[in-house]
Amino acid sequence: MSYSKTGKAPARGRQTERNPLADLLAMLTTMRPEGSKTERAFCKQWLAPLGAKPDAAGNWILDLPCQDGADSRVMWSSHTDTVHRVEGHQKINLTNGVITLSPESIAAGASCLGADCTTGVWLMREMALARVPGLYIWHAAEEVGGRGSAAIARNPTKLQGLDYAIAFDRKGFDSVITYQAGGRCCSDLFATSLGAQLPGTWAPDDGGLFTDTANYTDIIGECTNLSVGYGAQHSPGEWQDVPHALALRDALLAFDESRLVGEREPGEVEEFEHGDWLDIVAARVDSPGSWNGGRPRSLLDFVKDYPEEAADLLESLGMGLADCLDSIDGRV
Repeated sequence: MSYSKTGKAPARGRQTERNPLADLLAMLTTMRPEGSKTERAFCKQWLAPLGAKPDAAGNWILDLPCQDGADSRVMWSSHTDTVHRVEGHQKINLTNGVITLSPESIAAGASCLGADCTTGVWLMREMALARVPGLYIWHAAEEVGGRGSAAIARNPTKLQGLDYAIAFDRKGFDSVITYQAGGRCCSDLFATSLGAQLPGTWAPDDGGLFTDTANYTDIIGECTNLSVGYGAQHSPGEWQDVPHALALRDALLAFDESRLVGEREPGEVEEFEHGDWLDIVAARVDSPGSWNGGRPRSLLDFVKDYPEEAADLLESLGMGLADCLDSIDGRV
């Protein structure tokens, strides 16, 4: 089944007629580089009708209290930008429960599907429509260094009272990320209590690199990132598993934050203990046990063999093209 651009999001009053999968497919037809016109239109179409509002940094925010009127202790996190090289719309295919780019779009130069982080945006929208409590932040500029979340972290007033920050921005099917940016971001105790509410079998995963919740570890004790069922991210071969996304959605609509437990304190430091930088960057490679031509012996070897993963790593650490050029004499 091929799918291309659709019309407007359904009105709030017609939620019973909505087709959640159709919404995900429609969202995945958009190519949204950071700051692009397409990204702005996407947010107005899919987030504004929820009651979400943008802040000065471009993050879209919605605060939904608990049923008793109390503030939720959970932040839900995703990001609205994708790593597409150009903006606009693309065609996608749905075959045997897997969404991919259409051959036509790949031939036209589409650089990725954009399930990273469109699926996360969709999951949070589904939860917001169901009034699942939480502070919802659809972050801006994650793919270019997490600038949207960094702006919030510099002035964290809106984060007061939060104990948990849960992002939907991880590949695969069963990861509850416990380390980001080389340090612990949440406890195994919290990861286990969170995974117990999700479909299938989940486990603490220390192979994370960066998503926006990494910027909140000094403010919020338990910060993580969950697998939403995509793979080969940041490439034309990127795919999204539909059954996983739908099952995760259903579990999240019934989510009970009172069942969460944690023990990490905000600002608590525990450096990565399980190997060198190669073990960390391996998180960007779908099959880290099968390095092309053998495991790289140096950083230079890694950059040569895995240029896209190296670029992802630089961007996740806040390094853009201008920053790299600034380091080369005579380029700027």
